[in-house]
Amino acid sequence: MKITMKVSYSYAEERLFALLKEQDLDVRRRKAHGLWLDVITHKQQPITIDNRALFLFYGKAQHVTLVGDWSYWQPNTSLQRIEHTDLFYAIVQFPPDARLQYKMIVDGNWLNDPANYRVQAEGFGYNSEFWMPEYQDISMLEVHHAVQHGSIERVMFESTLLNSHREMFFYTPPKKINGNDKQDALLPNELPLLVIHDGGEAIRLGRFNVIMDNLISENKIPRVAAVFISPQMRNEEYATNNDYIRFTTEEALPFILAEFEKRGVKISDDRYMRCVTGASLGGLLSTKTVLKYPDAFGSVIAQSPSYWWNRGEIFRMNEMHNAHRIHFVIQTGTICDAKDLASLMATRLRSMAAKVDYFEHSQGHTWGNWRTTFSQGLQAWLPKKHSEHIIEL
Repeated sequence: MKITMKVSYSYAEERLFALLKEQDLDVRRRKAHGLWLDVITHKQQPITIDNRALFLFYGKAQHVTLVGDWSYWQPNTSLQRIEHTDLFYAIVQFPPDARLQYKMIVDGNWLNDPANYRVQAEGFGYNSEFWMPEYQDISMLEVHHAVQHGSIERVMFESTLLNSHREMFFYTPPKKINGNDKQDALLPNELPLLVIHDGGEAIRLGRFNVIMDNLISENKIPRVAAVFISPQMRNEEYATNNDYIRFTTEEALPFILAEFEKRGVKISDDRYMRCVTGASLGGLLSTKTVLKYPDAFGSVIAQSPSYWWNRGEIFRMNEMHNAHRIHFVIQTGTICDAKDLASLMATRLRSMAAKVDYFEHSQGHTWGNWRTTFSQGLQAWLPKKHSEHIIEL
């Protein structure tokens, strides 16, 4: 018996298909321009339905190409011109819950999509962004009430190990939640501590401080103190220089604790309440840090971790035997990101009796991914009854 699958089309797709069949060239040109005007007016590009995204471009051009998260930012999909018009189109399939960023290359010029109102900051400028129909925003970047904001103070620290000054941003959470002195019942007097690599970018691009403000305001996590540490020579420090791990634990951590004490903030002595986080090479660095110094940090949030570095050397570290003493939160995108080795690491760690929270998202290797999933990582690290999730062996 033959089974016929019914395919649903968007209104824009129907209009596009009608354009392709239109024989009257004047009518075709007029309708092409009308379709573009509707799209540019509503800023609804790309038009998504099910697992498809329709991209349109209108203008005097020879070649229009898409480039984005799904192509490792290499030219990938050419938009086709509708003959005898200035309208170009492409229909591309994505996971129905994807959130991705992209640009258009128009005759060699990289441009944000003029018909898309979603534009997000990244490390190399601004990109257009789109959400597929089943994408769920868990970013906690916005809440619908007034929020008490934590304070951020820039501090310079002179490192002997690194022989240089280091920029740190101290985040002190608000003293009041929703206008009262209510604090988390589990930690009434002591706060968890989060050390965040790529510090300046985590504030500017990740907006991690805003997300922490909102989570605290919504009582989704307890009040948490954090320090954002900025690198100088990122690749060398995060991947090839073990002195940076020593700096984080032997120099920066004692300084951080002392600085918070000066501010009247007591940091918890529970090592599981002390967490280090980073993305990409920062995720690799953070994982190596907790494996080497489990008494300093008992938890890690690794976003899109670069476990591939040096042919996967992290899997061969002698300190992997410390895995059972650590709470790992591993997050990865599934589209040109770190999924293969991140999922392998999660499996390996669980086989060693480690506590592992592992999450996948239909996203790419960008701050957009890390920004929209950071709240999930925090809530996995700081569940309501954290002590029930960790078994010390």
